[in-house]
Amino acid sequence: MNFKTILAKNYVNFRGWSTKRKIVVIESDDWGSIRTPSKEVYDNLLSKGIPMDKSYFTKYDSLETQEDLQQLFAVLRSYTDKNGRNPCITANALVANPDFDTIKKNNFESYHYERIEKTYQRYYGNTNVFDTWINEGIKERLLYPQFHGREHIGVWEWMSALRSGEVQELSGFESKAILGLGNRKSATRQKDYTAAFDYISDEEKYSLLPILEDGLNLFEETYGFRSKSFAAPSAIRGSFMDEFLFKHGVLYHQLGQQYQPDGKGKLEIINKFWGDRNEQGQLYWRRNATFEPSRSPNFDWIESCLEEMAIAFRWGKPAVINSHRVNFMGTLSEENRANSLSLLSGLLTAMLQKWPDVEFMSSDELGDYMAFTIQSKK
Repeated sequence: MNFKTILAKNYVNFRGWSTKRKIVVIESDDWGSIRTPSKEVYDNLLSKGIPMDKSYFTKYDSLETQEDLQQLFAVLRSYTDKNGRNPCITANALVANPDFDTIKKNNFESYHYERIEKTYQRYYGNTNVFDTWINEGIKERLLYPQFHGREHIGVWEWMSALRSGEVQELSGFESKAILGLGNRKSATRQKDYTAAFDYISDEEKYSLLPILEDGLNLFEETYGFRSKSFAAPSAIRGSFMDEFLFKHGVLYHQLGQQYQPDGKGKLEIINKFWGDRNEQGQLYWRRNATFEPSRSPNFDWIESCLEEMAIAFRWGKPAVINSHRVNFMGTLSEENRANSLSLLSGLLTAMLQKWPDVEFMSSDELGDYMAFTIQSKK
């Protein structure tokens, strides 16, 4: 970690709310979303000149399988904190995916989606993945869902890309893949449409509210409880969503640093720090450590993450580790999953040896604890 990075990490951690407890939270985005359906699709699109290998998401990420969950759970069950609790991954989840067949049937004139349960059924012919997640992941708090969005696409942007007739997008569509390989600065707006709550006009901006409401309601129907926290895809969203989120039960924002659209195609960085509140009283915190082996397999993620955790604990902050779903997926590359799980095991071993008093929490539990301690000091 260079000097500039060390300064930045200390700046993120020294401000705001603090605690003497060494809390560890792992926040993992993209669960439930499709990306590249299979190795066959990956190879086929790559052979057509589509740069599938240039993004680690299109290269490694796919809908989670039962094998993915079982192998991840096996690692998490192997470790316990001082309270006898296993590590918990907060799975920031999407509850729907595009209904490709219906969209095509309607000549790309209107958008349609399928619920995540149907996606699992379509992929695997059963609901074993969903059942395993509910009966083991949630019940044991190994993989605990929170709201990430309805689907991991900006509907306006994606449909616009498809209607443009651009070969890359239509090839991805025919393969029922979500590419998101465009350039956000492109004049033709073939940008990274995986930012579900981005917008460049008032019409597009306010069309997001019904999508948001639908997604929050679907989340409750799917998992049986309201999500207390929220993390927008790509950390892009407008603050106008806060009141709406609050009315639907969201009390906490995982992403203290977010990118707010100006409605004209540019993004403004908004920084909130530990314990900051907005007008609705929603609390913010920061992700202050990173574990992303899929991004760079040869990087020393264990040592880097431990260094970031040490800075967090030094300032009395929980270690909130950013780690996307892609790291634990094996459909496109079993080596990707095996490498990440091995490193995760190494990280958990090292942190428990270095800090035997760490405590594992999910994001909603962190928010509840922060809110309680802040209220208790009044």
